[in-house]
Amino acid sequence: MKISELISFLETQVPVSLQESYDNSGLQLGNTDQECRGVLLAIDITEAVLQEAVDLGCNAIFTHHPLLFHSLRRITSETYIERCVAFALKHDLVIYSAHTSLDNSPLGPNFYWARMMGLRNVQVLEPKSDYYCKVVTYAPLKDADAIRTALADAGAGMQGEYSGCSFSVDGEGRFTPSSDAHPHCGAPGEAHVEPETCVAVLVDRGRLSTVLSALRSAHPYEEPAIDVLPISYQSPEVGGGVIGDLPRPMTLKEIVGSMSAFQPVERVCHSRYDGHKVSRVAFCSGSGASLYKRAGRRGAELFITGEAKYNDFYDATDYTVLATYGHYESELMTQNILGNILSEKMGTFALHYSVNSANPVNYLERSNGKK
Repeated sequence: MKISELISFLETQVPVSLQESYDNSGLQLGNTDQECRGVLLAIDITEAVLQEAVDLGCNAIFTHHPLLFHSLRRITSETYIERCVAFALKHDLVIYSAHTSLDNSPLGPNFYWARMMGLRNVQVLEPKSDYYCKVVTYAPLKDADAIRTALADAGAGMQGEYSGCSFSVDGEGRFTPSSDAHPHCGAPGEAHVEPETCVAVLVDRGRLSTVLSALRSAHPYEEPAIDVLPISYQSPEVGGGVIGDLPRPMTLKEIVGSMSAFQPVERVCHSRYDGHKVSRVAFCSGSGASLYKRAGRRGAELFITGEAKYNDFYDATDYTVLATYGHYESELMTQNILGNILSEKMGTFALHYSVNSANPVNYLERSNGKK
């Protein structure tokens, strides 16, 4: 299997278009036309991770955090990023990152956390508002079913647990083909009226190019009329963070105990809190502190994220209880998530989890053993 096939499969599950505007999810570097000899999964790209991939015989590395956030003006040995790029190119490695594309996905770390905590009535905390559009086309009545099928097969018309959703209305299409045209119906130089059906479907922007290609291939007209319209539809499953209800009221200490069953939690920082039990909670992996106001306004009594600024702990008291337990710690599960997705395509025979993924934040232990 070529690495490009593996990436294409991943992007059908986690489209790059889900990423935030500041991000650089997707292919970082490398020749994806080569056969995949093995995949290494990691949180970050480091020199140790790259050497691990070579030692394991892997030529593809999939990470959560991108190696390249900004363009490089040169490649020397001055910075670890430049050294990593040079090493990867020398050893013909491919590096791919699923960062906020994964964070904003229903397959990502936020919904994973919600499932592991047994949350009920789960919704995205901050829905992505610019992710969907409406594709509208017009076709002869007898061709409408074939077009609907082609659109559905390409992934259009997905709404929650429903697929192949569309709306149609019949009308009349009018056109006059030129003398150089090859019309499906009517004749060159003659005005024509054709009974047509208008077909409208919801499409996420990650599938838009695929849907438009399928539509043009299935449409009988030489020059089909196709409208791509922006809409304000917000999916309850696409966006930043999650919010939901715990199976039972719990204290912060009890919640941390439940979290420790599926991920390491070494230390928790929190805003003013009197020990009361909470029922409605919100979560956002990584640097999600900007969402605490939204969490409070939507009824969350506790908002958990990876990291926050000093003043966030003051300001949050007007909205909710803010708790953090580390950026790295809150995203450790992304290795397993990516592994589970990729294993659907390639199995587990050539899939490795890095033993060199390490938190870049280190803590100094005091002499009495306390941290």
